[in-house]
Amino acid sequence: MIMNDLSDRTFAVVGDLTIKTYPEQRQSAVTALEQGRTIVDFQKLNEVDSSAVAFMLECVRVSKRQAKFRFLPKALRGLVNLYGVAELFDTK
Repeated sequence: MIMNDLSDRTFAVVGDLTIKTYPEQRQSAVTALEQGRTIVDFQKLNEVDSSAVAFMLECVRVSKRQAKFRFLPKALRGLVNLYGVAELFDTK
């Protein structure tokens, strides 16, 4: 589930981001990114699995490398580091 009311450029990913929820979360993110919302807020994210890394890669692709990620949970940061893709994401 995506919340788009945070700011003009931010959308929040809410709930889980797992293999089960990936298709819906991805579609919502693509819509938000196509509307120019390029800051992805993970503050309300609960459970994650490797699908969350795929989600981040898709956000980077759809946004033409403009996506920025905020409030990554520790588990997601660990997966990003484990897969060696941290340098592909703006998480500052």
